[in-house]
Order: sequence, then structure tokens, then C-alpha cells
Amino acid sequence: MITRRDFTRAALGAAPLAAALANIDSKVHGVQFGLVTYVFSLPGSGPRATVLDTVIQTMVQCGLGECEAFSPLLEPGDLSEKSRSQTASAEERAQARDELTKWRASVGVDYFEGIRKKFNAAGIEIYSYGANPGATDEAINRTFAQAKALGARIVTTGMSMSAAKRVAPIAEQQGMLVGLQGNPNMNSTNPDQIAKPEQFLEAVALSKQFRICLDIGDATGGGWDALQFVRDHPEPMAIVFVKDRKRDRTSVPYGEGDSHVKEILQLIRDKQYPMRAYLDCDYTTDARADAVKKSFEYAKSVLG
Repeated sequence: MITRRDFTRAALGAAPLAAALANIDSKVHGVQFGLVTYVFSLPGSGPRATVLDTVIQTMVQCGLGECEAFSPLLEPGDLSEKSRSQTASAEERAQARDELTKWRASVGVDYFEGIRKKFNAAGIEIYSYGANPGATDEAINRTFAQAKALGARIVTTGMSMSAAKRVAPIAEQQGMLVGLQGNPNMNSTNPDQIAKPEQFLEAVALSKQFRICLDIGDATGGGWDALQFVRDHPEPMAIVFVKDRKRDRTSVPYGEGDSHVKEILQLIRDKQYPMRAYLDCDYTTDARADAVKKSFEYAKSVLG
């Protein structure tokens, strides 16, 4: 079994290939861009053991100065991957989940502070922490402590309505913003899901600490008019996850789908909305870093 010391050494030992004396400025015509690091958990990302270095190197090369840190990328790779593996046995997955739960409960905030320093040294701010807050008050408080250690200002999560009600008072006690991703789907029949536009608005009204973080690709695949929602409800929006999808839920390179990527970015620019635009290019590719670069180039091109 991998020890916490072994994993910390693997994750933090190598210095990034490039460093900046100041934060990278990735604001383009008033639109603040960043990266959803979740995309580096997908095929085409390279070796898992060096994934954080790959993320940092790619962001520096692209000129991206902010990101959402996806929690599974910060966890022991063998456990995180095995807990979700389709090739592992049910027993192996259960054992990996159990060991991962123990790791999450025991890892110190200094580990997350080390990750923050690694990103900061390259001129990158971890603005948000993509994580499941957990099912208990202890787990929720621990997630917020980890987010603060990372330097994050918001925790982004796809929680349910009942979970949002449980998290709301703790978020207010902790003074931590929570970005609701939900599961955009106009056909949802589950009243506990944050799936339809009205459910997102109901959920964000639960707490002054709640914001909406809308994945426009997921929304498009779920039958939404993402452009209209952003136009009508900019106030509670903290981050737009910029993903292009077709109506059949197939993810494609920017400009090839139905998510109105160009129009939404131009709307944010023209209205000077303070919401961030985070690249979430999850389409199939053998070269994930190149996909990030091409996505950012497209985004910049449509803004003039």
C-alpha cells in the first residue's frame, strides 16, 4: 500500500519545468480564463504519477493563471484509479475506496499547502477546489479546510438538493463559497437532483455562500439553452465551465458543438460579467495538453 509520505514525495518532489515571478495573467478582453484540471484525469493526459507537473507545465505554456483543482488528481493515484476502475473486481474497488476514505480522513492540511505552493511558484492560483464535501459535518469541514489550504476561494461540487441543505450552514460558518454544478438535465424526474434551471435557482437561494458553476456542455447535452440561462441569470454565476457538446451529449472541440461557446464568451465580455470561464475540453484525444492549448486559442480568437 502506498504511504502518505510516498505519495507526497511523488506528487510534490519534482519542480515545475517553468516558473513565474508573478501570477500569470489569463484575462482576455475582460474575461478571466482558467482550467478545469479534471480534464487531466482523462485518457491522453500522460503518466498519472506526474500529472500535476503536466498540468502546471501545460498551464504555463498556454498562459493560464487560474484553475479548479480536481480532488482525485491530488489523491494517491493507485487508490483513486482503482476505486473507479471497470477492470478491477468489486472487492478490489471496495478495498480501494476504504483505503482512500482513511487517507482523506488522515491527511494533513500541510499536504494541500504544499500543492498550493507548487502551483503558486509557477504563477498559478488555485481558485476553486473540485471536491465532494462528504456526508458528515466532519467531512464537510475537512473539505473546506483542504480548500483553504490550497488557497481556493470556492468549492465546486455536483451535490444534490438535500446535500446542499446540509452543507449550507457549514459553508456560512466557514465563510467558504460553494459552487453548485448539479447535474443539468431537463428530463430529470428526481426532485432531489439539481438538474433543471429552476432547481439551480432554488438551490443557490439556500445560502448567501452559494453560487452556480454551470457546465455549458453538460447543460446542452441535458436539453438546456445554456446561452439563455447565462443571459438571464448572471448574478449567481461564479464560473462557466466551457465545454462544447452536441445535443446527443458527445463532447467535441470548441466550435463544433451546440453549446454556444462563442456567444457565451462574447456575452461575458460585452456585459463585463465577473464570472470566470474555465476550459473543460473533455473530448476524446490522445494529446490532452494539446487540446487545452487549442481550446484556449479558440476562446481567445472569438473574443477578438
